[in-house]
Amino acid sequence: MIQARAPSDFQKMSGTPSTSSVFLPAWTTRRTDANMYPNGSTKPDELVLHDYNLEEIPIRYHVEQPDEQYDPQNIKKMDLTHNSFVVLRGLQTFSNVSFLDVSFNSLSALPEEIGTLRSLTTLIARNNLLEHLPKGMQLLENMEHLYLSGNRLEYFPPVVLTLRKLKTLHLGGNYIDSCPSNISVLTSLTVLYFGGNRLREIPASIGTLENLENLGLCDNILETIPSTLGDLHWLETLSLHNNKLRTLPTDILNLRRLQQLSLRNNPLVHSFVHNMDLCPPSLKELTGRIVRQNMTPEMVEFIPTDIIEYLNSACQCVNPECKGVYFDARVEHVKFVDFCGKYRVPLMQFLCSARCSAGIPSVPYDTSSESEEEIEPIMRRVLLG
Repeated sequence: MIQARAPSDFQKMSGTPSTSSVFLPAWTTRRTDANMYPNGSTKPDELVLHDYNLEEIPIRYHVEQPDEQYDPQNIKKMDLTHNSFVVLRGLQTFSNVSFLDVSFNSLSALPEEIGTLRSLTTLIARNNLLEHLPKGMQLLENMEHLYLSGNRLEYFPPVVLTLRKLKTLHLGGNYIDSCPSNISVLTSLTVLYFGGNRLREIPASIGTLENLENLGLCDNILETIPSTLGDLHWLETLSLHNNKLRTLPTDILNLRRLQQLSLRNNPLVHSFVHNMDLCPPSLKELTGRIVRQNMTPEMVEFIPTDIIEYLNSACQCVNPECKGVYFDARVEHVKFVDFCGKYRVPLMQFLCSARCSAGIPSVPYDTSSESEEEIEPIMRRVLLG
């Protein structure tokens, strides 16, 4: 008796839906033309041809068979996994299919006629030899879930950006070295998996994917991640392990719904580190700091507009005991903070001077001019972010 293979560890980890758990019928005698490659499902809207070493979809499944209550137009779900397909022919026969799994074959490309499957919402093509996607896929306007992990993609397939209803996108285990900035058009994404590629950076525009709940960037060569990740307020899982990260942006503390954060195997520092490399501030910077810290509303009308614009570009030192500002000259400082009560993460901060990195404020607050209630919220924001 033949049964489907158990899901792989990768399948369990990636959360890819399995079509391989279908029970396959047994035959006691040698298969003949009459019973060769039986449908592994008894449901009239499913066609399961799993692990038959097929190179083509058998001809008899392309035509209606009234005696068996089979009609290709009624098929909604197709499982063609674990076969020997190099090309897929005749997909247009199954024009109403909404779920198609062609994983674990030898496909180097998907056919252009896949664009005729206008009802398709889920396409799983894991562990093939795909190097690109056909332009015909842009016609799949109802596509919601796309799984392309374990192929040979060297770049992000442009046609994916036309699938505006896409909710799940798995591109793990390929050779992709960059993520396009216009990935921001995929506003419906809730799951984005880039694990096991060659990414060196992630565009800041990823922060506009406001519905994202699961982001996998593990097993790449990332040295930094954009601060805009802090804008992903619905994010619950963030996988960053096996990269080259040394610090994280403080904005990550905005992820209040985050339940799982994976940071293992990164060169993250294990103790407080102070980067004391500081270019001496220019005369303009020093003057701007003094004026900005002592400027009153009455002074504004006497200061030229371009100087006002420069003064307004000042950044506040994050040392809670310092009221100093900086423009271009700053000190990078790594600080460990508790995150959601579960993690100790190193976060990059920018201070106005080396003294602040040692805990000594360059411009101490005059506590007599501010109440304790006014200072406390500032402290809380810094310690959390």
